[in-house]
Amino acid sequence: MTESAWHREIKDWGVATEIPLGNRRADCMLRCGKRAEIQARPLAAAEVAGREAHTDLWILDCRAAHASDRLLVWHDTEFGRLFRWDRAWRGFAVAKRPAFLNMELDISTGDGSFLQVTGWTFDGSRALGTGHVHTAPAMRSWMRYDIPPVVESAVTS
Repeated sequence: MTESAWHREIKDWGVATEIPLGNRRADCMLRCGKRAEIQARPLAAAEVAGREAHTDLWILDCRAAHASDRLLVWHDTEFGRLFRWDRAWRGFAVAKRPAFLNMELDISTGDGSFLQVTGWTFDGSRALGTGHVHTAPAMRSWMRYDIPPVVESAVTS
């Protein structure tokens, strides 16, 4: 399968790509040593579970879901940042590793936003959860230079 421009862009934010791990590979290595699996399409639960043996975190392409209002993110004064993802990728219900949902990204400018999932539950094809929003430049700096992203309260979706 050919990689999309989005997939290549996110991989290049790491310090190394295509990290071999036995008969598998991780898409990229972050400066801090974490291995990232970058996913632009749904996976079956068995595939998610199998890939978790060689990855430390997930970066999921949710731009289309966010643009079509299937992924909604809002701030609640009592609970913080909440999200609802309709027609979510159900295979990720078994994921144990941290997940980052790319909500927006303009590859030409580098602008965009990511939701760092801090907790989620799946109810059929809907995921509900909590998280923190980070800008794309903050994500890139974390992946490339190990500068931890700061929670961006000004980013709204």
